[in-house]
Amino acid sequence: MAKLIDESLTTSLNSSATDYKYEHGRRYHAYQEGKYVLPNDDAEIQRLGRLNLAPIPENITSCLDIGCGTGAWAIEFADRHPRCQVTGTDLSPIQPDVVPRNVEFIVDDITSDWVYPQHFDFIHSRAITVGIKDWRALVEQVWKNLKPGGWIEFQEYHFPFTSDDDTLSLCPALDLWNNNLASASAKAGMWLDAILSVPEILQEKGFANMDQAATKWPLGPWAKGKKEKKVGELLERDLLGAIEGTSMRLYTKILGWSEEAVRKHVEEVHDDIRARKAHAYIPM
Repeated sequence: MAKLIDESLTTSLNSSATDYKYEHGRRYHAYQEGKYVLPNDDAEIQRLGRLNLAPIPENITSCLDIGCGTGAWAIEFADRHPRCQVTGTDLSPIQPDVVPRNVEFIVDDITSDWVYPQHFDFIHSRAITVGIKDWRALVEQVWKNLKPGGWIEFQEYHFPFTSDDDTLSLCPALDLWNNNLASASAKAGMWLDAILSVPEILQEKGFANMDQAATKWPLGPWAKGKKEKKVGELLERDLLGAIEGTSMRLYTKILGWSEEAVRKHVEEVHDDIRARKAHAYIPM
């Protein structure tokens, strides 16, 4: 379901938002076309629905999940907080039709001015780096739409993958993809390590009680520890499903590669990942 708040900023499901665009065999959002480089088809939906992590206040009554993707986090949050009204926003209306009564999904562009009828106790985002060019503007919108004493949580990676023992060099296709993606994203105005500057932006804006939790997500089950191995396996599976969708638009539109060249490159990157020669990880 969806709710129409302001025609200039949001739209309902009964609109051109579902008139999807198709490129290179993948489906992309139609609303504000081109704002987000990843696809929104079934393959991407399955990839996005795998991980759910968030510490949350217990007594909140309103929550906004920006860039909600499949809506999995918003639905889980709503199930655990039945007295909280949860709003999820995304450029693509790919969320399920049957959801808890305290959840609504809106097709919205979070990089435009937000127009909501209420302020929120909690604003949450996860993995929206590839869709944000101006984090300072985003923080400004968060500030304007939080209740006094409200919380914002960003869960983001900062690209590129790296290795402490230089084993990434044993995977030349993965290493090339690593560098090309960062370069293409920067040319498109998206800095994949931008989350590193967000704490300073939050502090300058006036946010208090800030906390940062940094970790490393291993690529593959090479790390010691049961939990670390499981995270590595999940990330490996996720990345194998994400590389083509992440790369196709950036490589073809920004770097000038042909579709055939991209697909060949993706297969080579897949081979490197499956070979598990590198002790690679992505900082979170």
